[in-house]
Amino acid sequence: MVGYMSLEEQVDKDFSLARRKMLLGRIGARLRRGAASDRLLCFDDLRKVPGASARVYRGMRTVRVWQIGGSVGRCSEFDRDFMPARASVKERWKRIDRAFHRGEELPPVSLYKVGGFYFVLDGHHRVSVAYYHDVEWIDAYVTEFGAGLGSDRRDKGDLIDPFKAGEPRMQEMRSLQLANQRREEMMREVELNREAKALRAARKRRVGRRSVLVWEMTRHTGLLLKLLRALRDVG
Repeated sequence: MVGYMSLEEQVDKDFSLARRKMLLGRIGARLRRGAASDRLLCFDDLRKVPGASARVYRGMRTVRVWQIGGSVGRCSEFDRDFMPARASVKERWKRIDRAFHRGEELPPVSLYKVGGFYFVLDGHHRVSVAYYHDVEWIDAYVTEFGAGLGSDRRDKGDLIDPFKAGEPRMQEMRSLQLANQRREEMMREVELNREAKALRAARKRRVGRRSVLVWEMTRHTGLLLKLLRALRDVG
């Protein structure tokens, strides 16, 4: 059991909420005319960046999940927040989510690194589930491309600004992250306003019911007084 739900019910709920987040993000992106797209960044888009063909395998690293925002070959299956964009990923996503709830150890993902930004080569569903559950760190096999190949520092101490190298796509990612933060704040404000409106409506209904009850009690009290006076007059 997971809380009051069975594990399967929890996993179904998680996937439904992840899909809902994706749809809300898509709607938000369409409302922001001229703003950054909600699509996941593709590694193929960076192939023309000078030095992008040079690579060095860095081995196992521990990477911040929020620095992972791109894909190698599966850009259409997840949105820019790594929420599932296609129903076809459902079963595999739920399998990873089920393992997460059970506390099972999952294998490291495989990432390509450009500057301080990561693209998923293998492990898209693991990254998506990690994003959904707000996991901060994830183990990964890292291959580094382009800028920063002269450095072999650990990622925990190597949070390089991925936008200093001048790649246009890196600057777009910063815009995407800021837009996502603004969207989340707007959604929280909308939810708070909705809850406040529902609370006011419930209070109004209670006041209305109370007014009806008071009116009924007053009417019945008046009838009772009339009856008592009539009985007294008869006596």
